[in-house]
Amino acid sequence: MCRAVEAGRDVLLVMPTGAGKSLCYQLPGLARGGTTLVISPLIALMEDQVGQLLARGLRAERIHSGRDRGASRAACVRYLDGALDFLFIAPERLKVPGFPEMLARRKPVLVAIDEAHCISQGGHDFRPEYRMLKERLPLLRPAPIVALTATATPMVQDDIVAELRLEDSLRFIHGFRRTNIGVEVVEKNPGERADVVLELLADPARRPAIVYAPTRKEAEGLARKLAKRNLRAAPYHAGIATRERDEVQSAFLRGERDVIVATIAFGMGVDKPDVRTVLHTGLPGSVEGYYQEIGRAGRDGAPSRAVLLHSFVDTKTHAYFLERDYPPVETLARIASALRDEGIPADDLARRTGIDEEIFDIALQKLVVHGGATVDVDRNARRGPRAWQPGYERQRAHRTDQLDRILRFATTPSCRMLQLVAHFGDRNDDGTPCGLCDVCAPSASVAHAFRAPSDAERVAARKILAALRKRDGLAVGQIHRDVLGEKTVDRRMLEHVVGALARAGLVRVTTDTFDKGGERISFRRVHLAAGGAPDLLDDAPLSMEEEPKRRPSTRRKGKRRRSRR
Repeated sequence: MCRAVEAGRDVLLVMPTGAGKSLCYQLPGLARGGTTLVISPLIALMEDQVGQLLARGLRAERIHSGRDRGASRAACVRYLDGALDFLFIAPERLKVPGFPEMLARRKPVLVAIDEAHCISQGGHDFRPEYRMLKERLPLLRPAPIVALTATATPMVQDDIVAELRLEDSLRFIHGFRRTNIGVEVVEKNPGERADVVLELLADPARRPAIVYAPTRKEAEGLARKLAKRNLRAAPYHAGIATRERDEVQSAFLRGERDVIVATIAFGMGVDKPDVRTVLHTGLPGSVEGYYQEIGRAGRDGAPSRAVLLHSFVDTKTHAYFLERDYPPVETLARIASALRDEGIPADDLARRTGIDEEIFDIALQKLVVHGGATVDVDRNARRGPRAWQPGYERQRAHRTDQLDRILRFATTPSCRMLQLVAHFGDRNDDGTPCGLCDVCAPSASVAHAFRAPSDAERVAARKILAALRKRDGLAVGQIHRDVLGEKTVDRRMLEHVVGALARAGLVRVTTDTFDKGGERISFRRVHLAAGGAPDLLDDAPLSMEEEPKRRPSTRRKGKRRRSRR
């Protein structure tokens, strides 16, 4: 890959967090002799990378909103004088009048675009300012471009190449298998999860640890509970002052904190090699985000664990946030129809449309992103330059698909690492099960509880194996309907039995799709593995997952409890 970049080829590189992506632009940049321009979205990430380069005796500078005008001007002078090996800039700098032209006066020898998934509306960290890169990059040619990311599905990879106009680029997609991380997915009700975290992290061997909580309130509450157990824990989220967040992060990196309890605001650019455990106390929003977060464990190569605690109620939380963050198309259309070529104050527009203020602000922002509106510095809104609806509908559908995919990951009883590798389209993986996760090695689980199967479950297992011998690759729905009988065995029991068969190595579960009314529908198939005959069931004892405790319903018969908004 480095040879291709050094030779002047454009490259898309997708490698997991901590696998050494930075070297893939640093080495060819130095080999080409001149200044490498690095476009990076986070100040903390820039500062960390510049610090590492300076420590190695290389000449590096950065320009971002956290530096004063004098420092930024001095960095520009050094760039124009040819006194830099690396110049890091935020993507927003390319919007500053005259700045791209300044860079073009002494063209870089290489342009590296870090966190390149931010350019895709299907990327989990979509940043609208990345979209302007394709308009600015021609000024910097003939420098080759290397786009780097740790989390890009095949669809996002295509989007990156199209948006950056890298039609003749080479793609290097590999390294997603983490051979030292055992992944566990455990169904637990929200009220049980804190106790699981406290029990797991009581063991010093499972620390340092990062705990990802769904909300700020939960992060703070769990951090307090851990601190009461004499664990050096601290919360981290966007509602905490920047200085305090920086102090918490620095203390964790120095080993003065054992546990960070954070929202997704924590992690990008954090390189702590000895994190032993990453815990999630709720279903993540996407497989991409989840993979990036668990990738912060075990960067030193030592055995580590990633534990995801979830339940069906998490899907309702995500559905709420989906409706909040991606308002219905009709809401955006009401705003768009009220726009004119002349500016209208945004507050007046909100009153005219009668849309709730919070929802209005989100909907207007989506219109701006998709070209249906423009908003100036005085918050005057105008009709946008292009049709917004197709792009917005695609993004909203993609966000829904991301939620469907993370739910399938959590509920599909097949090798966790293989599912992750397949999700990212790793072209070099050999496809063997990991041998570490809760499906491959249930006895090694730290958060799971297993039991022997009941007589009814064992009978169901034999029926499934016998049916697969006659017709392999049956859909889970077919097994439920035609093999076990929907009225005899409930779907939950079926899922547990299939999971137990997969853990025993008797079946494997794959995902398939079909088209219905123009929509791609996913479903799961069960395949007979080698040695999966019914008469061998006793030689591969089944381990059934313990059911999570169910809270008794507080509803009264004949009455509906009204939901709180």
